[in-house]
Amino acid sequence: MKIHARGHENVRATHAKTLEITGEQDITPRATCVIGVGAALDGRELALLRGPVAVRLSAGPHVATGTAVVNPHHAVTDRLVLRRSDHGSPDTFAVRSTLVASALGPEFVAALADPANEVTLTLTEAGPRQPLVLVNRRDQPEPQGRPGLLWRAAAASVDLDAARVPDDARTALAEGGVVAAVTSGPLEGRSQAAGAWLAEAAGLGARFEVLGDATGTVPALLAAGLPVAPAIGLGRVDRRALAGAPCADLLRSAAVPVVFRATGADLGVLGEVLAGSFGERRIAVPDGRPDLGHGVTWLPLPEAVESFGSDDEGVFVLAPPERAAWNVDLRPLLPLLVEQGVTARTLSTVLRPFGISRRDLYDALGDKARKQAEKQAEKQAEK
Repeated sequence: MKIHARGHENVRATHAKTLEITGEQDITPRATCVIGVGAALDGRELALLRGPVAVRLSAGPHVATGTAVVNPHHAVTDRLVLRRSDHGSPDTFAVRSTLVASALGPEFVAALADPANEVTLTLTEAGPRQPLVLVNRRDQPEPQGRPGLLWRAAAASVDLDAARVPDDARTALAEGGVVAAVTSGPLEGRSQAAGAWLAEAAGLGARFEVLGDATGTVPALLAAGLPVAPAIGLGRVDRRALAGAPCADLLRSAAVPVVFRATGADLGVLGEVLAGSFGERRIAVPDGRPDLGHGVTWLPLPEAVESFGSDDEGVFVLAPPERAAWNVDLRPLLPLLVEQGVTARTLSTVLRPFGISRRDLYDALGDKARKQAEKQAEKQAEK
């Protein structure tokens, strides 16, 4: 998208950390980050931009380029700010910007200080998008702000109570689009088709935003490719809580996923709590991408403890001990999932954190479902 503004005699462009275009008609010399005034900002177009963007600034014959990442919590106002840092305040449109005001040369700044010159900022999405699934209750009002704009512009919609998921929802996932999913009640009561589709979406790397969910527990489970129930939510915990009873007992022996919010520094205590099984356990950690919704990466627990930033806080999903998932007995559901079009590869990806191998999966499917899964795999290979 293109944002048009004009130059102003008080443009100084000396700020080393930010770059700003404003809708205001006048600025003072103290506005050292502003490089254009009188901009008309299209809230809808800005809200639909996600992920990494290429940035191009032009005025007269001068052009400067850079990259940035859209801040998922941006609230459209009469100013658009790009920041070098990760500080995602509501007025920040993008973070990690390689283009800031002080990077512009003297001749470029002179052009920006000429009110006769048009200033154009072009923002273009760069790189593949992650699919985004927005979930809302049917009895709740339509979401507002940026989530609401994305909801209304979604590429497809899904009724999680229905017996069938429309084909365009799968197409939207494959293309990295936004899907608006509605449910009449808790996600534990969704249809079998919806459960299969949610697992498929997670297998394709979808991010999940459950509107109205303040804890992050449900979107974390969905992004991890796991059922919403059964699971154990510990809420926000620190080292002391994780190491003490009853949390430690649950982490050692729970036959279902355990979800909790903590800082990276607090993860280290799991080495003491889980002792002998520490190296065998897997955990879903936030993927660290500044985008709307919750996305995760599955890692061996020792690697997660080593790599996750100590000051970063996130929602983590600890998989149960190996093979403990069969205590929930998911096997009767597997043929039904295959009948709904979920591939064996997707099922294998989703069930791997439970310690269920592909061989275990095929043993549980039965002859008919196994043959159907093999045909699906052959079709995927042909594509």
